[in-house]
Order: sequence, then structure tokens, then C-alpha cells
Amino acid sequence: MGSASRCASCLCCPFKCLACGLFSCLCSILVTVLVVAGILALVLYFIFRPHMIAATVDSASLTAFTLSPSSALTYNLTVAMTVRNPNKRVGLYYDSVEALALYEDQRFGYAPLDAFYQPTEASTQLSPVFGGQQLLEGDATASDFRGQQSGGAFDVEVKLNAKLRVKVWAFKVAGPRARISCPLSLPAPGAAAPPAFKPVDCKVWF
Repeated sequence: MGSASRCASCLCCPFKCLACGLFSCLCSILVTVLVVAGILALVLYFIFRPHMIAATVDSASLTAFTLSPSSALTYNLTVAMTVRNPNKRVGLYYDSVEALALYEDQRFGYAPLDAFYQPTEASTQLSPVFGGQQLLEGDATASDFRGQQSGGAFDVEVKLNAKLRVKVWAFKVAGPRARISCPLSLPAPGAAAPPAFKPVDCKVWF
């Protein structure tokens, strides 16, 4: 009875049966493509095993860091840092590279950097320089500044942002945006016999 009913339905509306068949075929193709893409992505992952980039600040110096009564910060900060690509089979392009300097979560310095390419297992030295004057907000910020100044060291954060492109063999594909954060404790300008700078490992996330 059911078979006869379906046949009668197809005889009455052949286009309906054709549409159902095409829909079923498209669903099967889509599922197959997704499964193949997932397997391919898994195979590529195990072949290339991408690793997180690494970054360190090798040296940093504050030659000027003063706060006026109106909370205007005058600063001069130089930083030398190394960014490393630990991957053995993946090259990295760094685009729209920018370095930021922050004090008490307020940005006071900005330095655009040139785009660059890192071959596999390569390191790149970057030297952002920050100088100028910037107004800081908040009475707590001024209070913290005076406290750190009397203690002989300032807590400064240097950030590096870049848009990545990934090179695998001859293929280049868009990658994530890399964000690097480096917390530093730097001797106040003019401090007597400041301690030798110890390299600082930075945090990296995408």
C-alpha cells in the first residue's frame, strides 16, 4: 500500500520527487566534503604541528619618565625584543605590526613597526622606541606613580600586535592576530647603580 501510494504521488507530482532526490544528493555531498576536510585538517596538523610563537624583551631603558602636576607624562623608553618562530615547517608573515607602551593600563606610547617575514625556526629582533608626552587620567595613577618613583622602579607594560599570514610550502593563508604582552619593572631615570636587566619572557595569545 505504501509503495503504491509513493508511486501515485510521483505520478501526480514528478517535480516533487526530483527535488527530494536532489536535496538528498546535496546533503550527502556536503557531509562527504565536511568529513574529508576534517580528516585533511587533522592530517595537516599532525604533519606540521604548529607551535605558539615566543617573545622575550632582551633589554629596556627609561631615560625620561616624569609626571607633571597636571598629570602629563613625559617619557622616553627604548626596548629591544626578540620574536621567534619555533615551527619547523611553517613560515610566518607579520603584517600591521604595532608596539604599544602602557602605564597603569593606560597607553602612553605607540610605535608602528615594519612588516616582516620569519622563515621556519627563525628569530627577529625588534627595537621599538617611545618618546613624547601623554596625559594620564585618574588620581590613583598619580599616586601610584609617586609611590613607584620613591621606590626607584616603574612597572611598565610593552605590547606587540600583528596580523599573521601563514606560509606552508608555496601556499599562503590568512592567520590569526598575534598579541604579545611584556610586563617590565624598569629603574627610574637617574637611579644610582641600577641592577643589570634580566630578559623577560612575554605572554603570547591569538
